[in-house]
Amino acid sequence: MRPWLIALSLSGLLGAGAARAQPSGLSLAVEAQLSAGEESDHLSALRQDEVRLFGTDSQNAAAPALGALPLAATSDAPEVHVPEASGSRDLSWLAGMQLPDLPLRWDERVVRYLEYFRDDRRGHGLMAAWLRRSSRYGALIDHSLERAHLPRDLRCVAMAESGFDPTVRSRVGAAGMWQFVRRTGEEYGLTQDHWSDARMDPEASTAAAARYLGQLHRRFGTWELALAAYNMGYGALLRAIRKFNTNDYWVLAHLEAGLPFETTLYVAKILACGVVMRNPERFGFGELTRDPPLDLVRVSVPGGLSLSLLARAARLPREQLQALNPALLRARTPPGAHSWPLRLPRERAASFSARLRRLRPRHPANRAYALRFGESLAMVARRFRTTARALRTLNELENEQNLGPGFALLVPDVSPRPDEAPSERPVVGVPPGDYHLPGKRRIFYRATGHEDAASVARFFSVTRDQLLRWNRIDPNARLTRGLMLQLFVDPAFDLSRAVVMSPDDVRVLTVGSEEFFEWQQQQVGRVRFRYLVAPGDTLSSIGQRFGIGVGSLARINRFSRRRTLHPGDEILIYAERARVPARYLPNPAPSEDAPAPCPTPSADETSADEPSATDDAEGPARP
Repeated sequence: MRPWLIALSLSGLLGAGAARAQPSGLSLAVEAQLSAGEESDHLSALRQDEVRLFGTDSQNAAAPALGALPLAATSDAPEVHVPEASGSRDLSWLAGMQLPDLPLRWDERVVRYLEYFRDDRRGHGLMAAWLRRSSRYGALIDHSLERAHLPRDLRCVAMAESGFDPTVRSRVGAAGMWQFVRRTGEEYGLTQDHWSDARMDPEASTAAAARYLGQLHRRFGTWELALAAYNMGYGALLRAIRKFNTNDYWVLAHLEAGLPFETTLYVAKILACGVVMRNPERFGFGELTRDPPLDLVRVSVPGGLSLSLLARAARLPREQLQALNPALLRARTPPGAHSWPLRLPRERAASFSARLRRLRPRHPANRAYALRFGESLAMVARRFRTTARALRTLNELENEQNLGPGFALLVPDVSPRPDEAPSERPVVGVPPGDYHLPGKRRIFYRATGHEDAASVARFFSVTRDQLLRWNRIDPNARLTRGLMLQLFVDPAFDLSRAVVMSPDDVRVLTVGSEEFFEWQQQQVGRVRFRYLVAPGDTLSSIGQRFGIGVGSLARINRFSRRRTLHPGDEILIYAERARVPARYLPNPAPSEDAPAPCPTPSADETSADEPSATDDAEGPARP
């Protein structure tokens, strides 16, 4: 049997960490949700005790003179020099300890942690819980470290980071047994999305941690510096080394402003954990009952299956199956995955596949659908004959802002409807200019209200400046839902990944042209015409005659509502067809391919430049 299969203990997996509610979401905004996660009760208690034991005022008091720093000792050292007793403090009990395979100094902070784990009731109980849980993942961690040729006691990193709990999340967005932050996790192959987070996969995250720790050691040359970099970051440690012109961790740890105080505690804590794990009897853990390991195997299952169905097939409680697969963030396997490696107890795996085949036909049939750029849940719901509300429930979505192109959405497995064709070609207003770019394909994209100019340009592989040049949009303003953008893309661009229209699908009008304004008024049943002012005409009399307010007349013609008209002046008027003299009616009639007039829009749909018959109040025209 391969040692990494003997990895988890079924008993105890459903403790406080595993039983916590899974996060509400993980998206390409996903990190804000993770940062709201909880620490385990054990780790929270430890941080409180660290404040009590190592309060910042004690940092300098606990630091020995630099010349008095003891030499490093390891399990390979021929002799170990125990620090001498200080006053009434007897440290002779440290003699004869089996040392970890990490370099150890009897630094004051290391000794304090050892005393805490041995003598403090809460510290002793905390270490007991860690040691009990360590056997669940011990073989897995040992195998990964051995394969990477790393010291075995680096397992204490997982102990200090999470207490060997793969479900732990920190307040700063780190997750999993090894507490990878999002960016570092992605760099080491730990993918994260709405459905799963590989940082919480014990096997994947352990392999990634081994690679990361090995690289840090190769970069800095000592394990003390590698551990410090794991905690505070590679760049921050490098700056500290250059600032103080020393690459000795212990010198940096005792210099004023040398390292973050938390980092000095972190390295000391790992070294102390290594001593305890090598000498459990000396700390009162000789009779401790360890969690028995469980033989696990991975069984490939399709993506998009609910954990309830899989649990029935495995004859396990759903909560237990979730605990065995902590990387799953939702109540199902990721829909976008062709297959997913489900972790099961070996004795359950033999009959699992056959039972799953029998149960699946009675389970609601769903399938994965890759969301297109510019596609809303309402559009997807119509296409797959369901509702947006049902899709939100099925996919455990709180809102649509976290959705993006390529998002693996679970939809009913039905024959999809084709995209809904508009009853008439939509009109797109474009700026004046010649928009025939050789070697480019012209398309039109309708904004959803969730994107900005930069994201649209990035998706369609054009520059932001090009997008601004082709459209009259402010780069700092939001793209209002329904705004139509014209783009010129490479002919090889895959348009199936977005909801777009071709020039044949729309009617293009130049904004500001006669045709544009005439079409705008046609949509609300009005006629736009130029009226020749006759003797005696005033703005008020013309407005009464044609059913249009003075304010609207002034706004349309861009002059003051107090303007005096003179015979022969020509002004623009928007009026209902029945009020327009025959000589001003358009001739000939609109062509057959022109869009039919739409019903008069409601008040909140009326555009700013459409006149109102009651717009006669003094003051500026309404916006």
